[in-house]
Amino acid sequence: MEEPLEPNITPLPASFPIVPATNPDGGWGAQRTPLPAPPLGLDPTQRDGELDPLALRTFVLSTLSPEDRRALRERLTPEERARLAAETAGPEGERLLMIRAGLRLLLGQMLDADPGAVVLDDGPCPHCGRPHDLTASSPAGRRLHYAAVGRGDLIVYAICRFPVGLGLGVPDGPGRQAWLRARRPARLAARRQAVARGLCSAPRDSSLEHIVRYVDTAPEYDCVVSVALEVPYRPDNPVFRDPPTD
Repeated sequence: MEEPLEPNITPLPASFPIVPATNPDGGWGAQRTPLPAPPLGLDPTQRDGELDPLALRTFVLSTLSPEDRRALRERLTPEERARLAAETAGPEGERLLMIRAGLRLLLGQMLDADPGAVVLDDGPCPHCGRPHDLTASSPAGRRLHYAAVGRGDLIVYAICRFPVGLGLGVPDGPGRQAWLRARRPARLAARRQAVARGLCSAPRDSSLEHIVRYVDTAPEYDCVVSVALEVPYRPDNPVFRDPPTD
């Protein structure tokens, strides 16, 4: 029997169903293995640089203790706290603060830097005005791409060496067919985010490809999460090929 999780964090499940090659999402492969998504560690001294080329982390907000909330708030810069508090008041404002603080904590862990010193570029794209290809840089000059998506208490973060996007789809009813229908909007949203800045308005070419994965979430969250990476096309590189399923 597995050890119980810490009360304030929950990972995405490790199991994922086999999907037939002909499905409502346009034949997205015969078999896929989900990407692992361990929980975000709340210890501010933790250094977790595992990234080859993508890391996923999950975060459940409603079970944070008051001590955890105070510790997370300390990860934010004073400017961020003031801006977020002014933009949205009440419970939604607190939720945004916690999401942003968790993101800073994770990026600090991945970049081996103080979370407050990480520089986030999350403004609109200067070419198309849309929020995509979000990046974070450390004082030492290291740079990573990131994305975040959530539904209710569940937050999923993606950190990557390449432009990355996350999309979330909500089934329109019970059953597998509704779940499959929810995959398409999740995939499209993820791909819109996973486009490098400067390439969003230029013609696409064969030197790039999008790697798409779906991550099954626990039933209580009633959603499908899609991850998309924009990577250089390298058919000889096993990092970007489908992982084994046996």
